[in-house]
Amino acid sequence: MRMNNIRQLLCMIDHKGIIQDIKGDQEEVFDVSPPMLSVGSSFYSVPWNSVFIEPFYLDHSKSQPLTTNTGKKVFFHYYPVKAGTSLFEGSVCTFTNTSPAVKWKTESSLILKSSSMQQIMTIIQNVSHVDSTILILGESGVGKSVLAKFIHERSKRNEGPFLSINCGTLPENLIESELFGYEAGTFTGGSNQGKKGLFEAAEKGSILLDEIAELPFFVQSKLLDVVQRNKIRKVGGVQEKDIDVRIMAATNKDLSKLVAEGKFREDLFYRLNVVPINIPPLRERKEDLPELIDHYLAFFNQKYDRHVTLSEEMIHDFMNDDWPGNIRELTNKIERIVVTNNLPSGNHALPSEERNSPNLKAERMDAAAFPSLKEAKAQTEKDLILKVYDIYKNTYKTAKILNVDQSTISKKIKKYRDEDKKEKAAYE
Repeated sequence: MRMNNIRQLLCMIDHKGIIQDIKGDQEEVFDVSPPMLSVGSSFYSVPWNSVFIEPFYLDHSKSQPLTTNTGKKVFFHYYPVKAGTSLFEGSVCTFTNTSPAVKWKTESSLILKSSSMQQIMTIIQNVSHVDSTILILGESGVGKSVLAKFIHERSKRNEGPFLSINCGTLPENLIESELFGYEAGTFTGGSNQGKKGLFEAAEKGSILLDEIAELPFFVQSKLLDVVQRNKIRKVGGVQEKDIDVRIMAATNKDLSKLVAEGKFREDLFYRLNVVPINIPPLRERKEDLPELIDHYLAFFNQKYDRHVTLSEEMIHDFMNDDWPGNIRELTNKIERIVVTNNLPSGNHALPSEERNSPNLKAERMDAAAFPSLKEAKAQTEKDLILKVYDIYKNTYKTAKILNVDQSTISKKIKKYRDEDKKEKAAYE
């Protein structure tokens, strides 16, 4: 049932709570797949906490505004039906999705099917609307920044900015002025008006300090003041300034071990570790893989105007892979398949080592043009630079490994980030 951009689901329930009839598209209304409601099942046994952020009070209210775990606005209403002239006794429930219909799929997706991710969602429900500091832990590539943005978008600060800063990429001699800003005249060649720091730029919003373990020790003490007192002092300044920012931090390192080794301040660790969220690696939540594969395959098909599908053999190989690079590795592999594969069913345009182990195959729904040599070279260069950078975490080592200037790597990474931001903005 659909009216313009409004999607509605109607559900008839008998006096025992058994679903008798369903009208409408559950995926469009709830933004979940597969469908959760089925004729003959109990309406009250549906795990509604996996659909909605708020508690779903079935017995206390005839109408309730709700928000799905993917951010869609849904209005619930039920109408009791009395026995009498009617042959039916029970209730009629309607769910109306009032969010604008989304035309494009976005690249970032938080899949919450596994029990471990459901537990994380429970934590998010409890902390989204308070300002407690959050420490997001997990291996590289598990989606820590995606989770941080997810929390921001469901918080009372969602109309404010969300800034994500990789502490490992900021030059050590500039990191203090980048985070806290500087006063006019502090630096030769600096701005005459001084400069606003990233904490000020995130005012009324949220800031994610990614790779927090890479933050130099001398900056950690200044960050401690920010976390404890919500005040900053610009480089070259004497006056403190109040800030109103929700702070989140993320790392793939064991901070408690770094504390024991004297490489990370113990007091800062405890201040950041108020609400720890540990995202499990992909190999420990294989239940999420089918939805992740479907999501990213649809996204990249849409992005590159392709129609690639995956064979059962390839999906089997995906399910049996340990994915040491986690979701980042999965998305890179799916993008490469979509970009390079345009041959008839059973053929593929992947590197020979990947064709043999695992046996990756993709089936085309129709013919499409090969990517240009320029496109293929650019994509290969991007994959290589980001892979090396992901391992070494700084531009100097990445440049040394790839035998190019550090400035070249810095410019390339900035270019890739700008491109990603533009693409995400275009699809959101």
